[in-house]
Amino acid sequence: MIIEDDSFALGMPTPVQMLRQHARLVEAECEQLRHELDRARENIEKLVAIHQAQAVEITRLNARIERMTWELSDALVENTELKNRQIGGIPRTYGGMPPAPDGRR
Repeated sequence: MIIEDDSFALGMPTPVQMLRQHARLVEAECEQLRHELDRARENIEKLVAIHQAQAVEITRLNARIERMTWELSDALVENTELKNRQIGGIPRTYGGMPPAPDGRR
C-alpha cells in the first residue's frame, strides 16, 4: 500500500497531519496483519485435516500391529508344539540305554 506523504511536501507538518499519517500507517499495518491472520487460519485448517488423516492412519496401523502380534504369537506356539513333538515323539533309546547292536533288548 502506498501511503500519501503529500502533506509533508511544504515543510513541517501540523499535529493533525502527523496524526492522519500515523493513522494511515496503523491502518496499513492492521490490514497486513489481517491478511497474515487469514493465511495462518488457512494453514491451521490444512494442518488439522492432515492431522486427522494421520490419526486415522495411525489407528489403522496400530490395529494391524496388534493383529500381527497375535498371529506371531500363534505361530510361535505352533512352532514350539512342533519342536516338542519332534523331540519327544519317538524315543531313540529304550529305558535310557542304547539299543543292542544285534537288535536284542
